Amino acid sequence: MSLPSLNSLRTFESAARLQSFALAAQELYISPSAVSHQIRQLEQRLGVTLFIRLDRKVVLSDAGAQYYPEVQNGITTLLNATDQLLKKNSLDTLAPTVIQMSVVPFFATRWLLLRLHKFRTLYPLWQIKMQTSTDASDFDSQDFDLVIRRGTGPWQGMISKLLCKERLAAVCHPDLAKTIKQPIDLIQQPLLFNAKVMSEWHEWFEAQSLSFNQPAVSLEFQNTSQILDACLVGAGVALVDPMMISQEIAQGKLINLFSSSMQSLRHYFIVYPLKHQQNENIKIFEQWLLKEVIDDPSIQESI
Repeated sequence: MSLPSLNSLRTFESAARLQSFALAAQELYISPSAVSHQIRQLEQRLGVTLFIRLDRKVVLSDAGAQYYPEVQNGITTLLNATDQLLKKNSLDTLAPTVIQMSVVPFFATRWLLLRLHKFRTLYPLWQIKMQTSTDASDFDSQDFDLVIRRGTGPWQGMISKLLCKERLAAVCHPDLAKTIKQPIDLIQQPLLFNAKVMSEWHEWFEAQSLSFNQPAVSLEFQNTSQILDACLVGAGVALVDPMMISQEIAQGKLINLFSSSMQSLRHYFIVYPLKHQQNENIKIFEQWLLKEVIDDPSIQESI
């Protein structure tokens, strides 16, 4: 029998320690449904029930209680061994270096900043300089090594590599959700627009096989981070990737109105000029970034 995946074991360890799928989801930065899905797959693979599901929490079954300490010890051993090896390797082989980047604000605050400490652990001598922006970047006048942008790609004269695909769901504050029963009701609600991508609500209504009409109230913002702030205070209905706001949904701060999402026409890319493709620093950061995306079960679940 082959071993279960490390992701499923890591999720089991967190859920067992916290006795909660929701708290495990917060700790691992994935959705509660992703935790439940991974635990169910692990139970099916092992042929045993690991958790007893109660109304407000989960508790370990006899089999789960027997399995948990061994899994925890194994994960701790792997983490310690990996940390020691990588720390030694990074200190022995890396000279001080700087990498400068510009990142679209929503991706920066909702995903990248939560993981940059891992890169700094691997490469402690590196200096990371990051600014947030949604503007097109001029690499000739701005001293960036790379940028992370949301768009359709590719960009002429640039290397552009897909980081992760995006899905969009109609979300709003719970108080506002009480007045919304079906998609057509949204026309009577304030809709929050991204001023740089005004077509998204048109695309969403088209995906619902509905005609788009100007809403009762339309509010425009410069980026998704601003849209999310407005949505959280009940200003209107927003189109946001539910994977990026899984904690707000799990905590009941926001409601996914129709418990569904659609594939966006825009995704997140790492972008840099062709002349930078032989830059070893960019290669190192790019490889680390792509691996983090691959290792993130919430992103893989949304693809």
